[in-house]
Amino acid sequence: MSAGSSSPSQSSPLRLQVEARTRPLLIRLHRLPRPLVPLLTVVAIGIGMLAPLPVALLALGLVLAFVAWIAFLSWPVVPTSGRLVRLLMLVLVVVLALTRL
Repeated sequence: MSAGSSSPSQSSPLRLQVEARTRPLLIRLHRLPRPLVPLLTVVAIGIGMLAPLPVALLALGLVLAFVAWIAFLSWPVVPTSGRLVRLLMLVLVVVLALTRL
């Protein structure tokens, strides 16, 4: 099976549940101006690097959760290179959080 060959009949119950429960949020994000979500992500990473530890860890946790959610939703349709980029982003956020401890 190739990276982009997933169909609803092949989706796990967990995937279907996550897709259904988060669809309204995804639709709202899609309606925002295109640069806003990446800009907010960069701001949250900046807070994670510069803010006091409790605030920094909260900001990095939000970034980690957001990237993991987007990675989960997009996983079946992205090529291997896209999957590697998403995994690298998750690892980098975790490393950044660990360096703040």
